[in-house]
Amino acid sequence: MAWLPFSLYLLGTGLCRAASTQDLGLDQPPVVRALRGESVTLPCSCDVCNYPDFHSEWHFASGDRGPGTILTVKTAISSKHLDPQSKFSVTHQRNSRSLLLIKNLQINDQGTYVCTMIKNVPPPTVILKGPGTQLEVYALPKVWLFASPSEAALPTALVTCAVRDFYPQSLYATLNATCGGYAALADNASAVMTGDGTFNTTLQAWVNVTDCQNGTEVTCLVRQLTAETRRILWIPRAKNKAGLPGPAAALSSLHTASHPVDPQAGGGRADVPELE
Repeated sequence: MAWLPFSLYLLGTGLCRAASTQDLGLDQPPVVRALRGESVTLPCSCDVCNYPDFHSEWHFASGDRGPGTILTVKTAISSKHLDPQSKFSVTHQRNSRSLLLIKNLQINDQGTYVCTMIKNVPPPTVILKGPGTQLEVYALPKVWLFASPSEAALPTALVTCAVRDFYPQSLYATLNATCGGYAALADNASAVMTGDGTFNTTLQAWVNVTDCQNGTEVTCLVRQLTAETRRILWIPRAKNKAGLPGPAAALSSLHTASHPVDPQAGGGRADVPELE
């Protein structure tokens, strides 16, 4: 019965190997944010694997394309030069790391990207699956602020802040005046989706500068996550032919301050109130 201890040893070794394989897992960042039109690289790695050769598959899941779509498969060591025209491409590093490059990001590229790593050599075959990375694509708003005089008998100006081509819909926008009466229009529209999936919205208000000796400064502030865009215009008090204060003049100056989104910034949409 000398073979019995050796058989038990082999069985124990197999169980330990199976248990250690089950304990292995792939590391993927849970969320990655990037701007529309730019490129982004999604990493996937197994720090303790150190495979000499492996394959990887990336699956994309979203409501538009359907779940489980295989984007690309490439062998590690024998990988060729990347196709510069390809939207999706994968490169590998010898420390069991797979990198998915996505170019020219569009709104419909957002979704969950799940990495699978397959090792065949040396045996046995090991298949590891990552938890997935949620890719969020953002489009910074384009903001215009302008004013137009009202009827000649009224010292007021209609101020309009147009916010265009932003994504997602969650956005904070406000108009403020340093002096004068301010009345926002009740019919300010909520964000409206455009044909390319982005959103537009417009804020309007009447600004009365009757009691403003030097005119007033109007600011349109737009926040989207960590990005902030600010437009400022100056509305002086116009004078009529007799030299007396008259209706507010149109735009006399424009100042712009804009800060870009940090693609890897933390936080969520809960920090950004939606327009009512």
